[in-house]
Amino acid sequence: MIHATGKFWKKSVFLIFILAVIAIFAFIVPPTNLGFILIMNILVGIFFYFLFKIFLVKQLALIITLPIFLIITLLSLKLFDLLNVILVISLSIAVGLLIK
Repeated sequence: MIHATGKFWKKSVFLIFILAVIAIFAFIVPPTNLGFILIMNILVGIFFYFLFKIFLVKQLALIITLPIFLIITLLSLKLFDLLNVILVISLSIAVGLLIK
């Protein structure tokens, strides 16, 4: 394997590593327990955070990642309805305003 020498390549290798961990975790552990589902959602949220952090500043990456994490969690728990989507949007706006 070629060693990552540049900053972009190091981040890319780290993102590929996170994707590999997600894939291995998805194939080895069946999503039957709530704890495993939450761990998988956290891993996907971390992946999106670092993906956005490559191209954007840290605060903006966090603001964009939060609604993605919450929507993935709602979808995995089968709680994706209109009221919960409105709550996710309002929570994301409030956190975005607090961080900025």
